[in-house]
Amino acid sequence: MPAEKKLSELDPSRYTVYQILESIRDILQIKIVREKTDSLFLFKTEPFIDSLYNFAHILNEDFSEDDLRLINNFFGNHDYRIKALENDNINKLLLSNGFKLKNSSYSMILDNLSELDCSYTLADNVKIMCSDSVNILKDIKAVFVDAFDYVESDYDRKFGFLDEFRLNSKNNKIKAYVVYENGEAVSTASYYAHDRFSIENVGTIKSARGKGYAALMLKVLLNEAKKLGYNEACLVSSEVALSVYKKIGFKEIIKNNTYTK
Repeated sequence: MPAEKKLSELDPSRYTVYQILESIRDILQIKIVREKTDSLFLFKTEPFIDSLYNFAHILNEDFSEDDLRLINNFFGNHDYRIKALENDNINKLLLSNGFKLKNSSYSMILDNLSELDCSYTLADNVKIMCSDSVNILKDIKAVFVDAFDYVESDYDRKFGFLDEFRLNSKNNKIKAYVVYENGEAVSTASYYAHDRFSIENVGTIKSARGKGYAALMLKVLLNEAKKLGYNEACLVSSEVALSVYKKIGFKEIIKNNTYTK
């Protein structure tokens, strides 16, 4: 199976990110560089944006020192991440070559969206807004920083270049939403939409967790997916959030490990 097709099946959310970057590269004035073999899919941006967009995907268990040399040569001096199927041999080879395990995650998909009840009700003190103003976008950033333990400069570097698209009300490819409780921004989520509809960056500030806002954000975005004509949605989940997504109806595709130098 071609590497690109395999990646789209094993990690549809990450592949959707790449499709979005491809679609706006001329506006951003960046170049997308890819390299593919039977077992690897390599992707980077030029000029370099962030290691979040410099990824080497190991697509099967057949991984060798030669593959690792190819990866190192492709990325050169820039930071990058390696994403691999959970596998003892791959893990041992990468750790022995100075890589560190950053995290483990699960690729997930929901494939019966048309049959899913995504209805919800809001308490009188709760409202949901889309990122169609600078002030709302600032609130989304503040929630993100608290929820994911970022600093603003990290957010701006990794995601700030997408703000102009989130603010464009006519753009349905990249959107972000925020929940307000008593006027305070407490939870956020976004989506990228291309061949698939990918739910991204679902997060709630620490002081508002346990109130069901993550599940609410999922329903909001799944309703948007329905409006756009999608019958499936995908995402990447941490171990902690796995049960929330399963309760909604998402199923595991595969577990991956992400490594950094």
